[in-house]
Amino acid sequence: MYFPEYSITSKTLNNIAIIEYGKAVIENTTILPSWEDKLKKEAKIKIVHGSLQLLGIIADPQKIKLCIDNIYKAEDRETLNIIRAVFLIDEISKNKDFEEVDLKYIHKTLTEGLIPKVKQGSYRSTKIPGKTDPEEILAEVVSLFDWYNSLDAKETHRIVTSGILKARLESIQPFEEMNDIAANFITYVSLKTSGYGFRDLISVENYYKNTRAIYSKEIESLDNEEPDLTTWIEYFTEGLASEVSSISQNIKLLAKDTKIAKATGRTKISERQEKIIEYIQDYGILQNKDFPRIFPDISEDTILRDLKTLMEMGVVQKIGSTKSSKYTLK
Repeated sequence: MYFPEYSITSKTLNNIAIIEYGKAVIENTTILPSWEDKLKKEAKIKIVHGSLQLLGIIADPQKIKLCIDNIYKAEDRETLNIIRAVFLIDEISKNKDFEEVDLKYIHKTLTEGLIPKVKQGSYRSTKIPGKTDPEEILAEVVSLFDWYNSLDAKETHRIVTSGILKARLESIQPFEEMNDIAANFITYVSLKTSGYGFRDLISVENYYKNTRAIYSKEIESLDNEEPDLTTWIEYFTEGLASEVSSISQNIKLLAKDTKIAKATGRTKISERQEKIIEYIQDYGILQNKDFPRIFPDISEDTILRDLKTLMEMGVVQKIGSTKSSKYTLK
């Protein structure tokens, strides 16, 4: 069975303390559901955008948002697959436990329609210099998951075990391609099943991108015969601490808006009205032509009544008249 070598330093402990504090703020602070949905969507957009950058694809975050909302169909298979894999994180995490087969499932989703079907979710058959030989990959991955589900790992702080899982998969490079993305996504699963889902509001892709030189150096250090993961764990926890701290600060600010909203009665809105507000928050304006895409089974008159209610509440304002009207937040 795999046994990682590492030490827990004061830097790592400090990072974990920041994460735990931020987690408490995120989990116990009430904000408007529309704000929470917006933050969740922003996190998904960052994950997709950052993952595409790893593939050398520069995508427009606005288009990614439209694809996530099912308003716009992705023009490339990579974007479609990554979005599906992001939602797959939630699906796998419902089981509370995950295995090697889930890693393969994520890879299959990421590569569907991009590589031959026989290679989707299958371990590589070609050699990569400095990485695990193809004939040893299955044993190494199984050994990793045996350790992850062992008493030793369960008695270790789950932030640390998640970081080790990511590091070991980067070292093995089990697939022909998309190893970075698959490792990142299974790490999100690890965090979420361990109680560190942070309400699905975090993304670490930008941290890896902004510290690419350090990231590459740390990954290269894992290629040693018996790598010491101490500095990698420091790096991993630092990135998570930074992201969690940033999100917790946003949550605190939005909590003030929530209190004001409750005081003015603005939270007494229907699910449909909430979706209208969320759409305008995301895209700036709402027009009549947008109605069928957002509410395909709802009549225009019903949506107009919802908008009238929101205008009477002072939440939305109307610009223009008749079919050319535009609606914005007041």
